[in-house]
Amino acid sequence: MYKKHFFLAAMAFALPLTPVAAQELRLPIERSVAAVPVVPAASADLDSLKADCKELYSALRVYSDNALKTQQNSPEFMEASAAGQYLRGKLEQLGGCAGISDRVDAGGGQGGAVSSRVKRELNEVFGFYGAPAHRPPELRGVQVKAGYCQINYVKNSVPFLVQYDGFLKKGEIILTYDDGPGPFSGEVSASMKEGGAQALFFVLGRNMAGAAGKERIKAEAADGSFVGVHGYDHATVNDRPFTAYSQEKVISQLRQVAGMISGVTGKKPGFFRPPYGIISPDALKIAASELGLVPLGWTIDTLDWSTKDPETLFQNTIAMIKQPAGYRLLQHF
Repeated sequence: MYKKHFFLAAMAFALPLTPVAAQELRLPIERSVAAVPVVPAASADLDSLKADCKELYSALRVYSDNALKTQQNSPEFMEASAAGQYLRGKLEQLGGCAGISDRVDAGGGQGGAVSSRVKRELNEVFGFYGAPAHRPPELRGVQVKAGYCQINYVKNSVPFLVQYDGFLKKGEIILTYDDGPGPFSGEVSASMKEGGAQALFFVLGRNMAGAAGKERIKAEAADGSFVGVHGYDHATVNDRPFTAYSQEKVISQLRQVAGMISGVTGKKPGFFRPPYGIISPDALKIAASELGLVPLGWTIDTLDWSTKDPETLFQNTIAMIKQPAGYRLLQHF
């Protein structure tokens, strides 16, 4: 229930998505880690499970600390955020890690370490640590939409979506939620409606394949919030980013999820956010031009993947919000 705790506290800072902001996004006003099934521990090997949990949590501690002490949207932060989100998903899939996580999720204790095995796996997933992938300097920052967003090649030329918030006024906040619909989707969208605000829910096709998922995004739309495309999986079936797929497969998947959303809500989705913020500029441009999906990143990652402690999450987020300018907040189900 920590999600509800944090959300209700953050509502005091949330403003509705105004008609002016929606117009700047070129969309009419009518129109933001999933609940991962718990995988049973293999052959009840408790010692092996504990070792795996400790190894993953140790690495998660490192990337959490790195993310907290580096500037958001810097290459170091992007690496830490992507790696941390992936590791949190791995831990939730393992199951049985209760207790081992207490120190990490409270945000205390000594720093961790990234084992060579975990580092190899992260390199296989993201390509952060392999041989340098040289790219001409003119392609290191690729404009997708002038003054709005671009792709920056960072950390061994991994392409990250970088967002600008020039259209937001000081004090304006857009709440976004990735990886749903999840068990708390209804509570969040209902609370937004009660507060006269709106949110952006970036959904995964796999989480709306059943009747419950469809009902959840239908309720989100009915409450006045926006439902956008995140992907079918996150982003591949084994949680690798879209760069692991061909451009054609990426576009096919986005078209499929957009169709699922339209079929349930009766409205064509207008926004798209790639998992981890990683996608090639060509695929992103096609998603915008052919599918009509406005690419939307974030300017504040609340780091909810780094801690499950509600008070720590709340204090960290409020400190970020109090910095100057308008913001787009990234959170997860």
